[in-house]
Amino acid sequence: MSSNAVEVTPKAWNLYIENDILDLQQLRPEVANSWQRCRNLNINPYKEEDHVVSLPELREKLFSKQHLLKVARPYLDNLYNFVKGSGFQVVLTDEEGYLLEVMGDNDIVSRTKRVLLCPGGNWSEAVKGTNAIGTAVVEKRPVQIYAWEHYCQQHHFLTCSAAPIFDADGEMVGILDISGDYRVANAHTLGMVVAAANAVENQLRLLRATDKLYMAYRYSNALLENMSDGLISINNSGIITEINAKGAEIFGVVPSRAKGRHVEQVVSARSPMLRVLADGQEYEDREIIIERVGKKIYSSASLLRDDSGGVIGVVAVFREIDSRHQTRRPTVMHSHCYTLDDIIGESPAIAAAKEWAKLAADSPSTVLINGESGTGKELFAQAIHNASQRHGRQFIALNCAALPETLIESELFGYEEGTFTGARKGGQAGKFEIADGGTIFLDEIGDMSLSVQAKLLRVLQEKTVSRIGSGREKPVDIRVIAATHKDLLAEVEKGNFRQDLYYRLNVLGMRIPALRERAEDFELLTRHLADKICEKLGKRAAEIEAGFLRKIAAHSWPGNIRELENALERAIIRSGPEGVLREEMFDVVEAPGRGTGPCGASPLDSPRALSYAGEQKGERSEPVKAAVGGDVKPTEVLSLRDAEKKLICDALAFYDGNIQKAAVKLGIGRNTLYRKMKEYEI
Repeated sequence: MSSNAVEVTPKAWNLYIENDILDLQQLRPEVANSWQRCRNLNINPYKEEDHVVSLPELREKLFSKQHLLKVARPYLDNLYNFVKGSGFQVVLTDEEGYLLEVMGDNDIVSRTKRVLLCPGGNWSEAVKGTNAIGTAVVEKRPVQIYAWEHYCQQHHFLTCSAAPIFDADGEMVGILDISGDYRVANAHTLGMVVAAANAVENQLRLLRATDKLYMAYRYSNALLENMSDGLISINNSGIITEINAKGAEIFGVVPSRAKGRHVEQVVSARSPMLRVLADGQEYEDREIIIERVGKKIYSSASLLRDDSGGVIGVVAVFREIDSRHQTRRPTVMHSHCYTLDDIIGESPAIAAAKEWAKLAADSPSTVLINGESGTGKELFAQAIHNASQRHGRQFIALNCAALPETLIESELFGYEEGTFTGARKGGQAGKFEIADGGTIFLDEIGDMSLSVQAKLLRVLQEKTVSRIGSGREKPVDIRVIAATHKDLLAEVEKGNFRQDLYYRLNVLGMRIPALRERAEDFELLTRHLADKICEKLGKRAAEIEAGFLRKIAAHSWPGNIRELENALERAIIRSGPEGVLREEMFDVVEAPGRGTGPCGASPLDSPRALSYAGEQKGERSEPVKAAVGGDVKPTEVLSLRDAEKKLICDALAFYDGNIQKAAVKLGIGRNTLYRKMKEYEI
């Protein structure tokens, strides 16, 4: 604005305020219209209304505008870098004129704070009279208000330039403003504000389009994954661009590994999809054979074309032949999608387990995996299979604890027709037969009955299997991986587990560390699992605050990874649309009888554990009542350090110095036990 305008405008303001006369020669239309609105609203030009929202109300407004704030903040930073040191501040408000964020130099911020140009202040025309923010709200277009153009006298030291922000639907969602001392006003300020507001709008539209594309992808992906038929698409080079879960199951591959590979490596060297690509002849319901496993399936294939009609690839659908037209066999789930790269963690404990798994994968020997429930024993079993020479063959998993003794035998060994009432016509192959050439994973092997253990031992020794009701032995080539959460040596001593089977299984023994032994992995695991859960729930990636991570680190996690997943899913659901995991959202559900002690203490720290080793040796100890609310006080109270040292000594003495047994009983890893022995000079 010119110096002449500075002289004229006060005269025009005084003329209107004192005599109700608008000097339209001197006033811009938007200013004149705003002054008239202010007069109609009975706004006092000499004494403004002080209206600012409470802190809880401001938090609510910030929460409701978090998306706008996230998008606009980089542009606010850029604007402030332009005006820094010039006596101006950058302001973002909502669509009503309530200030959400202010960036400015200390001198101007302290001056404008006196007129409530600060977060929570209301700068609508109804409260503050004519001003760039409030007038832009009414006019719905960029506005610049200079010095005496402000209706209220207290604001005459300001010059303000504001532009509205509209979302992808054309709704006004906020105002972007630069305000400062009118004496250092710049004619280009309004242009800068308009450019920044346009950039924010473009980003909002881009994010809306991205969200729509993402939802469309999720929808189409859900349709693909829930198809009862397998689907594979390839590009013009024969490279697989898409494969659904059923397609991966039919061909015995991992979806993520199949994508990007040539179709010959997955389907066959004479894939009919390549012939369709070569001669353009589509087909329907053609019977083809999966050479690798000798399985017959039906297939239909069509060309994929772009908008101009050019061929860009082939899509084929594969359907397994109805069991009524072939020998009936049980449905077998043989997906094995986890690899060693999928095992998240960098701690020494998990790194050692992964290194041992690599060695096990290179060997054909039997593997026995020990670990607490929820540590990921099956994940390791799948990873060993996928890194072995058997990775292209079946991976069959069976939970020995999930089936009664009467069923587990028929599941493992199969049966002949007429063996028992309800037996299938033609009989049924057992899991050992189905896994021939591949890997069978026997989870919770410690719960297997002694009679079934004897038959399993024979399979391992003779490499043959005999169905129930048949005297014929059938050779099988299988690799057995077993897992348990129990101390099998202790079960052998109790007579619950065969010693010869234990040594037959424990050729390559490995222990999966409990989550509490992997403190270095807490943050990495938490972020990975949170991303996976958010994807499953269809939510944006969660923001995790430091307080929430501290809660994670303080808990003992008796349920291990499974418990952590449950706790994260509860917190993510509680976080609502904001998606921020705060300290107060951390919540764990304790299993009955599985208390973790005060402040998440491990079993090693609990008073109950202090007498456990002695009791196991046959020494009965008197119950110790709590000092609070009990009528008997303990005769001695040890420090946590001394109690832990005593417990370790008791366990080592009980197991005659056997580190492995003592570590298992104490619920810690061998490395942890060695470290504590060194720490306590045991």
